[in-house]
Amino acid sequence: MNETFMVHTGINAENGLSTDKIQLQLKTTLSEEQHSTNQTPSLQLVILPKNQDDIVFPSVIDLNVGGYHFTTSLSTLRKYEDSMLAVMFSGRYELVRDKSGHIFIDRDGRHFGHILNYIRCDQMPPESMALDVLREAEFFCISSLITKLESSSPCVISLRRRESFRRLIPDYEHLKMDIINKSAEKHSSFHESRVVITQLDHTKLKGTIPCYNCSREFVTVNHACAFDGLTADIQIQQQLKPIQSDIHIDMDKLVAFVVDELVHDGFNAASERVTCRFSVRCQSCTLSGLYTAGGILAPRECHNIAHVIKFVWS
Repeated sequence: MNETFMVHTGINAENGLSTDKIQLQLKTTLSEEQHSTNQTPSLQLVILPKNQDDIVFPSVIDLNVGGYHFTTSLSTLRKYEDSMLAVMFSGRYELVRDKSGHIFIDRDGRHFGHILNYIRCDQMPPESMALDVLREAEFFCISSLITKLESSSPCVISLRRRESFRRLIPDYEHLKMDIINKSAEKHSSFHESRVVITQLDHTKLKGTIPCYNCSREFVTVNHACAFDGLTADIQIQQQLKPIQSDIHIDMDKLVAFVVDELVHDGFNAASERVTCRFSVRCQSCTLSGLYTAGGILAPRECHNIAHVIKFVWS
């Protein structure tokens, strides 16, 4: 019994073998004694040298990429040596063919033409196709196309910035899903829903405070913040701690980014900042007619800020 397998090996060039994929042939040898006693045959591992000419391709190649047919030259497919296409058509691997004999690649063929045009003549895709072509370029490992898209395409630049910001915020995806789930819970029969995000560690008004207007009464403070009649749905730390310690991210930046992501994902969402309206009032000042702006104790107003994300449902 002879079987040939393709495996990765860690053997280095010092042993005269490439660290790339090589062929291993597994030979089964049966001694006369094993054959007579029905023992399990011993296995002998023989390393076969890699043969660059195992498969010979014609100079013109017909491709079937997800049902879309293309014709190109072998030199085009091999142009970028570190790409997956160059590896596929190196002659070392058997490729799948369709019933017409075209080499089949199981990818979305709608965008493969842009990949070929870039390889042929450095032609960049239109901006409307940039994100789709980026995914194909990443799959086929065409690094130069990826680099050019990342430096010239507004859509790709925006995508990379969002990816970078998401990596900075611990549990960002969890926070985003909490916001979406809360908005869905509040949806019911209304055309819009609001999700209120507040700061967990803001300075709170509590205890007793002397009235600086009449100096006759201590005002007891103990309140729950309310924002235009709305209470908090999600509370997060006021001072966010990004993964990189040298970067500061505040609530305004975070909420603005979340809303931008929601809009990008297809939600009709917007945000606004709302301040807690609670303020300390002295009853003695009010009853005695001395109630003035000083009686409100403006320095003692609650400074808690909420960010209200409003979803409009069609």
